[in-house]
Amino acid sequence: MIPLLYHYPMSPYSEKLRLAMGLRGVAWSSIGVSPQPPRDALDQLLGGYRRIPVLQRGAHFYCDTRLAFESLYDGDSTVTLLDADDEALRDWAEREIFFAVFSVVSPIKVLGFLARQVGLLGVGRFMRDRARMMRNATVDVLTPERARKAVQEFIEHLAVRLSSRPYLSGATPGYLDLCCYHPLWMARQIDPRVTSAWPLTVSQWMTRMETPGHGEVYPTVWDRVFEDIAENQSPFTGAVTKPYQMGECVAVAPSDYARDETSGELAGLDKDRIVISRTLASGQVIYLHFPRQGFELRRLQ
Repeated sequence: MIPLLYHYPMSPYSEKLRLAMGLRGVAWSSIGVSPQPPRDALDQLLGGYRRIPVLQRGAHFYCDTRLAFESLYDGDSTVTLLDADDEALRDWAEREIFFAVFSVVSPIKVLGFLARQVGLLGVGRFMRDRARMMRNATVDVLTPERARKAVQEFIEHLAVRLSSRPYLSGATPGYLDLCCYHPLWMARQIDPRVTSAWPLTVSQWMTRMETPGHGEVYPTVWDRVFEDIAENQSPFTGAVTKPYQMGECVAVAPSDYARDETSGELAGLDKDRIVISRTLASGQVIYLHFPRQGFELRRLQ
């Protein structure tokens, strides 16, 4: 089954998965979406959930890059298992540094980058959308001065780790490498000159990470999305832990930013994952997969 990736070019988390599929050597189908809502066709599938990327495998939609990465390994959760120190580094990269990298480049560079990506008229729409996205966010966004210091400390930490190994994960690239790579990829996309101040070990690691590319990519039309759902209607067979019950109507939303929620019937719940089912207008049933960590679950009356 060829995975389908809903993404847009300048999305750092999309690059994380694009590169993951290149490293894994899998062929995949590409479905380009707008950088901001509304995304009418995708909204029919996901409801109000707005984060990108989303990886589809048949009737199953993985709404988180960790779960999507595991799905490339047939759901093997050990491929993303990190020890305490590595998990702290991943969290630092994807929680603090992800936002901080925008402070290491000039605002003019950011605007120029956005204009090249979405056009001059699209810049205003994009900025207004991102302001709305962060309106009820619970993340602590650093001041520009603190953000620049944090990025510098992060890069120095990577340089030390990489002085004795080719990848953060060891002899071969792993999930931790992808998590630490994509925020720096974003900074470099906006202003390639920022890399001139990075230690050679970090620059060489970036080059090694991107060398495999994105794998074999096929453009996809929307009709193929529903064909793929119909051809691979494998139900989710998980259990639901108390106090929730199988089939309850629930809403799921991120707890940090972009906190728009979606709803469906609870199909699976354990300490690691939330799965809800949604019935489409066509009568087809799909399953949306979310992590427990970083997401909120509530009953709908």
